[in-house]
Amino acid sequence: MKTSMHLKKLRPSLMVAILGLLLGQLSAAPVISQVQFPSQVGKYSKFEVTFQIGSSVAQNVQWPYDASPPAGVPAGTGISVDVLFSPDNWTTTYAQPAFYYQQFLDETRDGKPWFYPTGGFSWNGRFSPNKAGTWQFKIRAQDAGGSSESGPQTFAVTESPHPGFVRVSSRDSRYFEHDDGSHFVGLGYQASNLTETGFRTMQQNGIQLVRMWWTADSIFGSQWNPYVESRNSYLGYLPRTGLFAFTDNLTGQTSIKMRIDYEPAGNTDWFDGCRTLGVWGTPVEVKPNTDYRIKVTYRGFNITGPRNAAYPKYGFVVKTGGQVNTSFEAGSGTVLTNHGLDTPTSWGTLDGSWNSGGYNFLPYFFFVMENVTSGEVYVDTISMREDLGGGNYGPEIVHKPSMEHQNYFQQHSSYLIDKVVMWAEQYGVYLKPVILEKAEKIMRKIGFDGSFAGDNDAFFYGDYRNVTKVRWLQQAWWRYLQARWGYSPNIHSWELCNEGDPVSDRHFTMTDEMGKFFHSRVFGVPVGNGDGAKAAYSHPNAHMVTTSFWHSLPSDLFWANTRFPNVDYADVHAYISTGWQHNPAHETDAALYHLDYSADCRSNLDYFSAQRSLKTKPVIRGEAGIDRVTAQIENPDLARDVQGTWLHNYLWAGLDPGALHELYWWPNNRENQPGPDGQRGLHEIYRTCFDFLRTLPVNNGHYQDLQAGSSSQALRVVGQKDLVNGNAHLWIQNKQHTWRNVIDNVSISPASGTITLDGFSANSDYKVEWWNTYQLIVPGVSFRTDVVTASSTGMLTIPVAALVTDVAAKVVKANGSTPPTAPTGLSVTDIKP
Repeated sequence: MKTSMHLKKLRPSLMVAILGLLLGQLSAAPVISQVQFPSQVGKYSKFEVTFQIGSSVAQNVQWPYDASPPAGVPAGTGISVDVLFSPDNWTTTYAQPAFYYQQFLDETRDGKPWFYPTGGFSWNGRFSPNKAGTWQFKIRAQDAGGSSESGPQTFAVTESPHPGFVRVSSRDSRYFEHDDGSHFVGLGYQASNLTETGFRTMQQNGIQLVRMWWTADSIFGSQWNPYVESRNSYLGYLPRTGLFAFTDNLTGQTSIKMRIDYEPAGNTDWFDGCRTLGVWGTPVEVKPNTDYRIKVTYRGFNITGPRNAAYPKYGFVVKTGGQVNTSFEAGSGTVLTNHGLDTPTSWGTLDGSWNSGGYNFLPYFFFVMENVTSGEVYVDTISMREDLGGGNYGPEIVHKPSMEHQNYFQQHSSYLIDKVVMWAEQYGVYLKPVILEKAEKIMRKIGFDGSFAGDNDAFFYGDYRNVTKVRWLQQAWWRYLQARWGYSPNIHSWELCNEGDPVSDRHFTMTDEMGKFFHSRVFGVPVGNGDGAKAAYSHPNAHMVTTSFWHSLPSDLFWANTRFPNVDYADVHAYISTGWQHNPAHETDAALYHLDYSADCRSNLDYFSAQRSLKTKPVIRGEAGIDRVTAQIENPDLARDVQGTWLHNYLWAGLDPGALHELYWWPNNRENQPGPDGQRGLHEIYRTCFDFLRTLPVNNGHYQDLQAGSSSQALRVVGQKDLVNGNAHLWIQNKQHTWRNVIDNVSISPASGTITLDGFSANSDYKVEWWNTYQLIVPGVSFRTDVVTASSTGMLTIPVAALVTDVAAKVVKANGSTPPTAPTGLSVTDIKP
């Protein structure tokens, strides 16, 4: 008896019955075969092995095997497949989970990516070896039928210049660094253009870190699923899912279905009377001039009609053409299926066909209550497959065919993320994905006992450190993340959720448990269950973890709390409007906006860390934006700043000791407004700042606040110094040179003065390398070097004359001596030809 390895969508009662039958008939362990792999890869490059597994009794190949899962999860349903790696003939072994992979044709049509399923599947294992030499691997599989292990295979790893994964610096934990100890600068923003062109632009301009929402790709869970209601109603920032915990009157079992409802008063119920496929997300690919079979499985109740007697047919249908607001009406659009009516004693189906004509992508398809006066349906699955004739059909083309979104990982968007990660690796960009949605409706409806219950965010965050059904499903997702993308050094970290509850101990505990899982448990290494139990295991492909909150920086409760040692860095969201400082001056002064929050976050986190004898953490401001104290919308006047002064000052203020890594939220001005080079977009502003920063070893453990003195109140000076090695860097700004003054054509008075730095070697010479922060022709080239001699008390005195905008400098030990000259003429921006 052969069991298909394709993911099957079965109603719970049928799944249990079939599982029991299979377990009674099959006892053989999984069979591993057709193993293919490269003979050589570079250090920190992807090693990918593909293989097949046969004779498995698993009913869901995307779930791990668990003989004793929590209540609500059927035992023994899945299969656990891991690839074991060793660089030293099995003295050391690293386990990396494998995953079930769907194959796609990969083309571009109509100017868009076109990924069409081939019907081929394989098991894949991905790993990035962290040292050169001879490595071995073997494959291990376990399901309810038993376990098996392949024989060892060998591959070679060559040296490469890759710096490795990103970690918290072991020498200065305000910063991140690579495995090789080099500083990770991490200039970046919220991702908006994740095409290869977008990644190339990032590389060209020193943009290293982007935050992206993988939840929006709807790989796992129900939020942002592709079936959009006709009214496009939202709950906060999330669209309504239309999902409902449906109890089958025939079996008494409850499962998730999509409810479509029409009331006698019209489309007035909470649940919409129409759901549309094709409005958002990646479009469904089709082959032109091809026949497709449509099949929808549903239960219908209380369906009455017709509303328009001129059209006698009524019911639940699939249709295309016309407009969504008229899709309820008979005669609008083209009906593609039968009219579904009540199904009191069994599951019903809509059956139909459609020819794609000249389309490469599916047009809008409406799943709608047509011409009814009332009624409701509960949709289980939606399927479209190529009609091959003779009762044969091609692979499923609908990206999310089952409404039980919690039970599988969507393969189409997974393949798209494969491409995104590949481009990130190719162009040296690092990704900070948000991996769960705090308002995930399915997980807020599954109680701690595994049964469906009323909506409660506690169910999502979990029963503290106990593994409930929801936590089990989340861990299955985390395992998939590590298996498919965890190999990549260009995953900066995993962010649990966007703006979760900032005072919830359940949220805090869940994040720490995620840290335990990603740092240790996913690799098969146990960790203590209680508070304060740290995962000490070191895996070469492990990543950092964090979360984010809708307000504040709860250092006392969470970031610097000894109960939660498995969270790697702090994340704060603070727009001018939503932050706690409420300073109107931030609306006009982007540098001050950064500096105030950087200093506040650093002092807060450092204080509570020191109180608990903990190392401090890096801090990323995962969302920020220049809006107004009274309104969370980007200040529209920024569009008038055609030189991007706001972004320039915002970035260069980052030379401060607070080390707040900034990820600006709004993309419009950054992507579309002209900058100093006169071209669309402000990306080049990042380039010069990156070139200045990338050679600074600020993670070496010796840097401290510059504590510069200034003879002029008109000058702002920020920076740091390394007195062990005699180095310093600083940014000097004329405080009047704000973006608001620039767009308002305010006359800026040149500022002059002397900058003093103490703590240097007495009577020693130091080179001051001046950088034009606006230099675009040859980015990052300094324009003059002076030599300054420290006084007998170790004081450096640096003159600045007639500064209209800003300037940066690096200070290093030097030989010889020439009198310093105050830089002048610093208000001119060199423009690319």
